[in-house]
Amino acid sequence: MQISFRPLMIGDLPKLRAWFEDSELSRRLSFPTDEWFAYVTNGEPARCWVAMQGDQLIAEVQVDRDGAERGYLDLAVCPDLRGRGFGAAVLSAFLSGPGQAYPILEGRIEPDNAASVACCRHCGFALLPEPDADGFNRAVYKMPRHAFGEF
Repeated sequence: MQISFRPLMIGDLPKLRAWFEDSELSRRLSFPTDEWFAYVTNGEPARCWVAMQGDQLIAEVQVDRDGAERGYLDLAVCPDLRGRGFGAAVLSAFLSGPGQAYPILEGRIEPDNAASVACCRHCGFALLPEPDADGFNRAVYKMPRHAFGEF
C-alpha cells in the first residue's frame, strides 16, 4: 500500500466533515471547524496532513507540538476503510515520513479504543502502564536519533 502525505487544504474540509457523520469517529475526535482549520494550518504549534492513496484521501494526521521534543498525535481514518489495516499503514508511513520531524510522538487513547491501541502497538509505540490524569492510555513513540528532520 503506497501512502503519500500532503498538508491539509481548505478543499479537504467537506470530505473530512462528511466523515464525522460516523458516530464512532465523532465520539473520538472533534469536528473539523473553521477555527480548527486555522489552528492546524497557521504555523508551528500544530500541523495537519492528509494521507493519500493515489487520489483518494484515506486519513488525516494532526500533530500538536509541545516544545522542541514532543508532538501529540491524532489520527482519523476514513470510516469506510475502518478495520482493513489502513490505520496501521498510515501511522507507519507517517513515522517514516513527516513524523520524523518529531523526536517523540505521543497519542492519548480512550480505554475502550482497542483498535487504536492495537494500531499503536503494531507501529512500535510503547504503552505506558498508568493512564494520564484524564484517564486516557498514553502511547509513546521515540524516533530513532538519526531520523530527525523537517518535513
